[in-house]
Amino acid sequence: MKDEDYIKKWLEGTLTEEDERAFKGSEQQKSLDRLSRALPAFKAPEYDVADELSRLEQARTSKAEEGRIVPMKWMKPLLRVAAVFVLLSVVYVFLTRDALTTVETLVAEKTEIVLPDSSLVTLNAHSRLMYPTKKWKDKRKVTLDGEGFFKVAKGSRFDVETSSGVVRVLGTEFNVKNRENYFEVICYEGLVQVQSAQQVVKLNPNQMFRIINGEVTTEALSLQVSPSWLAGESSFSSVPLKYVIQEFERQYDVSVIIKNVDIDQRFTGAFIHNDITLALKAISLPVNIDYQLEENKQVILSGK
Repeated sequence: MKDEDYIKKWLEGTLTEEDERAFKGSEQQKSLDRLSRALPAFKAPEYDVADELSRLEQARTSKAEEGRIVPMKWMKPLLRVAAVFVLLSVVYVFLTRDALTTVETLVAEKTEIVLPDSSLVTLNAHSRLMYPTKKWKDKRKVTLDGEGFFKVAKGSRFDVETSSGVVRVLGTEFNVKNRENYFEVICYEGLVQVQSAQQVVKLNPNQMFRIINGEVTTEALSLQVSPSWLAGESSFSSVPLKYVIQEFERQYDVSVIIKNVDIDQRFTGAFIHNDITLALKAISLPVNIDYQLEENKQVILSGK
């Protein structure tokens, strides 16, 4: 491989272990290391572009009036300098950009994450969490897609950003659920501020804020210390049946086929995560529908 290829891979961050062994110790690699160390202290000299262009134009006009052709040789070195500045800027941004850590769970999977400040996040099935690793002390912020339970260590402001809104706290315990057309925040300890497109609300312990298909509701819940899904059970209070079915699919890694069932009817109840037959009974009986468990990871729900 040519040195240019190694340099390109170095800039892109795609060097393999074999590439690094072959590239290590070369003059090009030493130069790039020196550049990495020098770039943070690099500062371009102050330069008034408008003033300099005006001065050059005046000089060119004066020469033209004297009947002489003014060669534009100065442009070539200027373009070379500009190219160097662009390259240095690209390399600097690449070397100093903040890395993001991404954690994802599959269907029927949960995981616990310890953030750099010892805050704990438990991700529910089929969810994703992203957070910065280098600049965490400057700004505690995570991005959530799916559902997570947070135990935030006391400290500076802590933000959970979702596509539906931002949850802001200082140190508390809360649950955030951000699915398609479904956004829900429940506070279990401390104080939580939720900022959505519709409004800004503050939640005390055992208060819930929810948006389903654009409909906003707030509700006081019975005393709880954590969400039920942490103990292997998904519970719902007046939720459209289709969201219950979607959660069932995530927890059991199955596909549900609907036949003559009103999936917009409201469901209140719960199902466990370790027995699919009992879970199906818990879902079907309250809404008076039948279920059929197929062998190919399919479930048929049909109206009576």
